[in-house]
Amino acid sequence: MLKIQTEKNKIFSPLRNKWLTITPEEGVRQEFVCKLVNDYGYTLEQMDEELQVNNSQRGQGKSRADIVIWKSKEEKLNKNNAFIVVECKSDNVVIHPEDYYQGNNYASWARAKFFITHNNAETKYFQMLENKLPVDLNEIVNIPKANEVNNEEKLKELVEETKVFTRDEFSKLLFKCHNIIRNNDKLSPEGAFDEISKILFIKIRYERKEGKKVFSLVRFNELKKSYEELQMKCMTAF
Repeated sequence: MLKIQTEKNKIFSPLRNKWLTITPEEGVRQEFVCKLVNDYGYTLEQMDEELQVNNSQRGQGKSRADIVIWKSKEEKLNKNNAFIVVECKSDNVVIHPEDYYQGNNYASWARAKFFITHNNAETKYFQMLENKLPVDLNEIVNIPKANEVNNEEKLKELVEETKVFTRDEFSKLLFKCHNIIRNNDKLSPEGAFDEISKILFIKIRYERKEGKKVFSLVRFNELKKSYEELQMKCMTAF
């Protein structure tokens, strides 16, 4: 397991293999490098930090990405497009939407598939929408693990299941569900809202209990199938 190393006013960067002066942002960055290795399975050999991600000439300013991740060590060595770009902020900095788009510029230049903005108070994950001009961001609730980077089906499933709804999208979906339940079951508006509340309560309860598992339609069908199989076993037992 990769751990933070500090000594007096220095912190060790395993990606650059040297000791750096501890700053609030540097501490956040090195902690997140550990998280990427320990929780997501990425290796140091497929990552880099403080990487220049534009072609600005001297005197014109150079943009650097805090952390860059490739699909493999080989893709990094071949200087292929990045897979994930991470922008870190210190904990005393409130992350504003404009910070997302600063990092978005880095991720767009690196042709990354995903972008993260992070401090220890808040982490946001985005899918890069390459078919939009300019390249846009689609907020999701997690990124793929290292063993999923080449599994297109898994990546698609991850994005679809963990897409973060905007308030407007959520309101429209809630209104649509309310009307379907009201019309199908011939319920009053209050009764339909009560049924939706039950569904949301079940979803919240399940996800709190199961941790990172999302109560999606796929998961619902899996649980339903298991329940029906259990019912059938109980019936045959008697």
